[in-house]
Amino acid sequence: MVKSLRERIIDLLMDNSLTAKEICVLLDLEPNRIKEVHSNIEKIAKIVKRKGLELFVMPPKCKNCGFEFSKIKASKCPKCKSERIEEARFVIR
Repeated sequence: MVKSLRERIIDLLMDNSLTAKEICVLLDLEPNRIKEVHSNIEKIAKIVKRKGLELFVMPPKCKNCGFEFSKIKASKCPKCKSERIEEARFVIR
């Protein structure tokens, strides 16, 4: 039986803390499907909650000044204007 994309993402996040980009690479998805991974992650949070687990999100962080973003997707630091952003990481526990 072939697993859905959400099921495969859940399997990956049960063992590892990963970024959306890393999930795309591990699942052999095209890089342009990163938005699809982000939207699935939002739905996965509800799915795993029903199973008694929790999706933890480590927010994006500026590599230059350490500013921590409140949104999952970030492109430029509002504090120092740097574009050196560490991506958000996700893990299920």
